[in-house]
Amino acid sequence: MELQFENITKNYKSKQVLKGISLTMGTGVYGLLGPNGAGKTTMIRILADVLRPTKGKIRYNGKDIHAVGDEYRAKIGYLPQDVSFYSDFTGRDYLEYSAALKGMEKTHAKKRIEELAHSVGLLDDLHRKCTAYSGGMQRRLGIAQALLDDPEILILDEPTSGLDPYERIKFRNIISAYAKDRLVLLSTHIVSDVEQIAAQIMMMEHGVIQHIHTGEEYIHMMDGRVWLIQMPAEQLVNYQNQAVIGNVRAKDGCMEVRIIEDTKPAGDAVRAAPTLEDAYLYLFNYLPQKAGR
Repeated sequence: MELQFENITKNYKSKQVLKGISLTMGTGVYGLLGPNGAGKTTMIRILADVLRPTKGKIRYNGKDIHAVGDEYRAKIGYLPQDVSFYSDFTGRDYLEYSAALKGMEKTHAKKRIEELAHSVGLLDDLHRKCTAYSGGMQRRLGIAQALLDDPEILILDEPTSGLDPYERIKFRNIISAYAKDRLVLLSTHIVSDVEQIAAQIMMMEHGVIQHIHTGEEYIHMMDGRVWLIQMPAEQLVNYQNQAVIGNVRAKDGCMEVRIIEDTKPAGDAVRAAPTLEDAYLYLFNYLPQKAGR
């Protein structure tokens, strides 16, 4: 199975949100990382065929998805960034309604609802109104909806928004188990959501896919660019305005500062093992600043 983006461009009046995206995806988990406003949701909505591009095509196995139409949409499970619910719907009502829209047979739908409600930890809450759910519970219900008819293409926009750390880990495990022989696109600005499960990670900014690499390749790129320095707290206030800082922690009466820099930033700086988050900060903070200096 193959999906091809061919020069996908999207304009809203005079603003160009997507700028000629071309890429090919096959089976496996793809992460889409980028800051808010990068164009991730617009790209996701075009792939899910709920939004038309201004220019360009997406091809599914060589065929234009708009020509394939319902056949293509039937292969998609989609969790949008914002999920709304009818005020009188229970969790079960919502999943049964979603199953009917997907054309699922009732007996199979009932079995699938029970399985997925158990997987996302909502089996004992299906009788409750969706509007009474916490934000995290509503997100888990949305994930169950997206998985209902075992789609070939699973598109998830900020799927872990509102989930606590334990729920995030459980979600990643579900997606890892599900992704075999399928395509999963997971759009987020939370690096840890894709670090463990995505085979390929796309980094997007200003409507352009700037980089596509494996997590290991991003981390290898950061060798020799991540440093630890100790400094007084009062020095940190000024220093953070001229450096890309990953994190800070108190240590031995000083602040231990994780700095991302091409060259050794101070004589007492020591190298640190890089992470994917370091690469994210480097690509989206350091390089643009450096180019403008």
